[in-house]
This record gives sequence, C-alpha cells and structure tokens, in this order.
Amino acid sequence: MVLKNKWVFLGINFTVVTLLFFMRAPVYDLFHYINQTFYVAFFYLFGGLLLWVIRGGFFDTITYSFRRFYHRVAKTADYMEDWKKKPLPSQTIDGKILKFFLFQGIFMNFGMVAMLIYYYQG
Repeated sequence: MVLKNKWVFLGINFTVVTLLFFMRAPVYDLFHYINQTFYVAFFYLFGGLLLWVIRGGFFDTITYSFRRFYHRVAKTADYMEDWKKKPLPSQTIDGKILKFFLFQGIFMNFGMVAMLIYYYQG
C-alpha cells in the first residue's frame, strides 16, 4: 500500500499544502505557501505530541480513578468488575501511529524552516 511509505505520504502532504495554497491564498507568493505548510505541519505535530503524552501514561491514573469512582457510585451493580480489565489510554496507542505523526510533523517543519530561511534571505 502506498500509505505505508512515509516518504510518499510526506509528498502527498506537500501536494495537499499546494492545493490548499491555490484554493485559499489571496496572493500567490512564498509567504502564503509557508502559512499553508504551517497549518498542515501543526496538525501533525500537535497530534503526535498529544499521542506521545497519552502513550507516556499521563492520563492513566485519571482514567483509572474515574472508572473506579463510576463503579462505586453507579446504581447498577456490575459483578464482573470489567472496569479493572479495560485497557488504559497508554495501552491503546500504537507506536506506529505515534512515529508516523511525529515524522510527518517534524519533516514538514524542516521544510517550512527551509522556506522561511529562503524567504528572509531575499
């Protein structure tokens, strides 16, 4: 499948940036292209950092506490106590998705920084 290759998907992302640039930019110049690149790169980088925090176990204790509280306060008695066996948020995040988001975000930001250096040189 084409989407498994991260470099091909990076090219697809820059194609999406170019399409957004032609659809949304009031003036066709490098400044507005850099802006469109930032919007797409920010999505990937923010998503990757959020997945990284979740995978690190930051929300596990909170989730476990809410499940335990709900189990004790709920009107219906659940004798199976399934809430103890449910996976925590850090266990549901796949490492491949995390690496994919971070890779796309970091390399799109490298491209954006390169364009910014070129823009401010001239």
